[in-house]
Amino acid sequence: MSLKAKTKSLVKNKVARVGEITPDFPSRINIEPTNHCNLRCRMCPRKDLTRPVGEIDMDLFDKLAHEISTHAPTEVRLHKDGEPLMNPRIFDMIEHMKTIAPSTLLNMDTNALLLDEEKAEKLLDSRLDVLLFSVNAATADTYKKVRGSTRFDQVIANIERFLAMRRERGYVWPRVKVQLIVMQDTRDEIGLFKEQWGSHDVDVLLIPAINWGGLRPEVGSLMQMPERRYPCTYLWNSFSVNWDGKVSFCNVDFDQMGVIGDLNRQTIESVWKGEEFRRYRALHKQGRWGEIELCRNCNYWAYTKNVWYPVPGMGWK
Repeated sequence: MSLKAKTKSLVKNKVARVGEITPDFPSRINIEPTNHCNLRCRMCPRKDLTRPVGEIDMDLFDKLAHEISTHAPTEVRLHKDGEPLMNPRIFDMIEHMKTIAPSTLLNMDTNALLLDEEKAEKLLDSRLDVLLFSVNAATADTYKKVRGSTRFDQVIANIERFLAMRRERGYVWPRVKVQLIVMQDTRDEIGLFKEQWGSHDVDVLLIPAINWGGLRPEVGSLMQMPERRYPCTYLWNSFSVNWDGKVSFCNVDFDQMGVIGDLNRQTIESVWKGEEFRRYRALHKQGRWGEIELCRNCNYWAYTKNVWYPVPGMGWK
């Protein structure tokens, strides 16, 4: 294909995305088992939390699982603002989702503090697809500074025991990821973190810190920002269900500042295609993200690729 033909194809593809409203159903749904947490991390906005703390109702979870089962395979992430292992029914949730919607790619995040041998057995016996360990330090001193805890050695021991148990069983599931959030406090430990986990059967993730909608600028994120801002693609592929059933248009909405629906009385599809979500998408397409409090100073959008081709009438270039 000639350069001219390639350019024409690229432009055509991007123009097509301008007119694309949204797929019929989100490709990823974050479902919050609980927003209880056993840590108070420096990069987390929990100190500013005003919404109630609680656990998702299993009848509501069942309703979500059944609707998810009627659509094409969807990624479901059992995590939002809390520690999933603090919900005593988390293993029932994993089993229920994979029974009702077996094609779902089911993920869960954990800080591993509560991952004793019994819970490790239950996770290995479950049909969880991906398990992410949020460690976020390579030394005990940094762990204490970043996560406010002196239990670094216990966390490492819990993860290593889980990996040993998985290896002894000959399992390749769940796929395991180990994460370091990269920011000022952890930047000097990147090499050590990669060295610590590189010999294990895990994916090592180095994730630039987000600023939680611009509400936590003191996090000291080292994210390399694009020269120009563009619409956040997350609005066209995902949303988050808080434990009380209220839907946030974005995963960084820790305090329900961007609620677009309530799944206690609506369906996932009706919220996804609803007027409130369309309003947020339209503001982004028009370059008017400054009118949205969560988006105005956010850096989360930079995690997404620029798939947009600006046309006359849009407020961004």
